[in-house]
Amino acid sequence: MSPLELLAIAAAGGVGATVRFLAGALAPRRPARATMAVNLVASLLAGLAAGLMPLDDAWRAVLVTGFCGGMSTYSAFAVQAVEQLERRRGGHALATVAVTLVGGALAASAGLLIAAMLAPAAAA
Repeated sequence: MSPLELLAIAAAGGVGATVRFLAGALAPRRPARATMAVNLVASLLAGLAAGLMPLDDAWRAVLVTGFCGGMSTYSAFAVQAVEQLERRRGGHALATVAVTLVGGALAASAGLLIAAMLAPAAAA
């Protein structure tokens, strides 16, 4: 991997983190919902990128590792779930965990499925 590719991954990660920050700023009273939203969108985009670019490792690293990795946040999700438990909001904590984990897997699967449907059109 070249220094230019590493720089591109870092720049894409910075853009993704900025998107995540802005999403949180749009919902300051509902940080867990903003975190779930960016995690689901990042999972969808990662599935889409992985499905559309299986052969180009550099672009996949920029989009999936950089942008989607910068946009999604496991650490904020984990802290928010624990904070909900500390506030005795077990139902909210369970929903946060379920939506993030199951929803993320479903979103990534949807991205891969959309990519599979688009791939024949791109080859034509």
